[in-house]
Amino acid sequence: MLAPDLALTDIDGRHWANWYDLLVPPGVLDRPRWALVLLESSSPVRVARVIVAGDGARGALDPGEVELTSLEHRHLAGLARTLAVGAVIAIEVDAFARLSAEVERQLSLDQDLVAQGLVVLRALKRLSGRGVWTEPHLLELLPAPAFEPLQRTFDLLIPDGSALVAYVIDDDRRAVHASIIAVKRGGDITAAATHAAIAGTVSEAALARDWRKHYKRVVAAVEERFAKPSVALFLERDTLLRVITGPSDQLARELNAKNVIIDPAPAWLLGLLGGATVAAFASRGARALASMLPQAARDRASGLAQRAQTAMKESGAHPFALLGFDPIELWSSVKHFYRRRPRA
Repeated sequence: MLAPDLALTDIDGRHWANWYDLLVPPGVLDRPRWALVLLESSSPVRVARVIVAGDGARGALDPGEVELTSLEHRHLAGLARTLAVGAVIAIEVDAFARLSAEVERQLSLDQDLVAQGLVVLRALKRLSGRGVWTEPHLLELLPAPAFEPLQRTFDLLIPDGSALVAYVIDDDRRAVHASIIAVKRGGDITAAATHAAIAGTVSEAALARDWRKHYKRVVAAVEERFAKPSVALFLERDTLLRVITGPSDQLARELNAKNVIIDPAPAWLLGLLGGATVAAFASRGARALASMLPQAARDRASGLAQRAQTAMKESGAHPFALLGFDPIELWSSVKHFYRRRPRA
């Protein structure tokens, strides 16, 4: 998925930093510090050392200053508040050796970078609650698929010799907030850049000022400089935040309102978006209709819908059938981490 000789060119540092701000959970950004708790024992909990790292970090703390009687999430969350950190990682001292041994058995230097990351993630997940505890509890939520189905899904959805484009525009439309242009060849992302690569052809200020009018110039410039885009996404920052934290049909709503433009858009994506729109209307209508139906009828309808969804996935009709998990359902379970505080 990621070429070992990935070419990074024309990278705008401001765009890169803004992607980080958009994609990292706000709780981590609000409190860009984290705490590592080393445990002599997990039952009973005996703290050997506490290290706070990040902005304005205090470094190593006296374990006697840290009150941690349980490794349940609410206790770890309480410790995070006490230490004013965005994340807490608690690890038993012997877990490092267990993690290292498991990773070394499966890791090789010729593996794809994504495959290497999945090896580490699977090893961490096996230790979750048995040597490693985290708050937020993402290890329990994140799937760790094998690399092959991930690669096959990527190849199915994104054709070789094409580019992927994503632009986020500042809300005041004075500049591009973040951009990425990536090229896929031979199954891998082989090159990546930002708008700086085509700024001589498409002015950033002009694009931001009227991006709905000028986005096609971006698509044409990317095709001329890199490859023909197979998917290109354009939207403003606040729209992206609404999509990230809103209901499952929020993207379809924003598309209908022309607050999001995906052009070109692959057929599988149009199918998903169409399904989201239908599901949204169905769910709203179902709430009104449900009160008129007996419980037995509602139960039968729910079972039928579930069987239809399962059949679609098992038949391979669903674009994510090979993965073994549904990224949309996964997002529904983690998006609460992205709720942002109101602006001052």
